Amino acid sequence: MKDIKTDLPTHLEAKNALDSLLDSFQDSRMLEETAIKTATIGIAESVQIRDYALGAIGISLDSEDALAFITAIQLLGQDSAALEAIRGAYLYELGQTAEAGKALDKALELVNGHSLSLLLRRVMSAGWPSTEFASMRNELHPKVEAGLKDLEGVFVNASK
Repeated sequence: MKDIKTDLPTHLEAKNALDSLLDSFQDSRMLEETAIKTATIGIAESVQIRDYALGAIGISLDSEDALAFITAIQLLGQDSAALEAIRGAYLYELGQTAEAGKALDKALELVNGHSLSLLLRRVMSAGWPSTEFASMRNELHPKVEAGLKDLEGVFVNASK
């Protein structure tokens, strides 16, 4: 990727970048700038990568570490409605409902009608236990990952 404004990663590149960042974070290694840019663009531009990130982060890290990881890539990369919605999901899982609501508000300010943010709002309003949401996310993650195989060579914004 030479210019992040014109050269978008493929789904495989974005997935691999996120996986690399998670490995580095778990091993307390420095997060590579190129991987941060690739992953955050993928998360922002592709529903499939966003959904993959939602599951992969939770499978790799506990909820508190997930929040630290998301904050790090937001600060070092590109903030987006998708990252804010993912952040909101992990805040909700930690029982920080007010903070989760603020994250979803920010996501909806960034992208009016953001689908994941609206879904999470409904989940919170319905009073779903956070443990059920985490279980559902973990159960769906292998299906999301399998679906990415069909998009490996496709640029992230081409599947919107």
